[in-house]
Amino acid sequence: MAREIPSVADLRRKSEVSDEEIEAATAAYLANESAKPFAFKSGHTIDVAKAIEMHPQAKKLLADAATKPGLRRTMVKTAVILGFPVQG
Repeated sequence: MAREIPSVADLRRKSEVSDEEIEAATAAYLANESAKPFAFKSGHTIDVAKAIEMHPQAKKLLADAATKPGLRRTMVKTAVILGFPVQG
């Protein structure tokens, strides 16, 4: 049987990723959309741009220049939480 890949939310539930790290990943992307993947202390990394690409609603709202900053932050954070990081 194939091993299931945990999402950031799964890692958060297991306390392998903190809320502060999720906020930092979100802030890093909002400061620079072409930033390199964010590295969590657990050794996992997430490509936030790729996580957004995989989340249709986030992709749509972030492409709209009229989307307000608060909603932009929420959509990036949601994409991070639902995203699948890689380990190592």
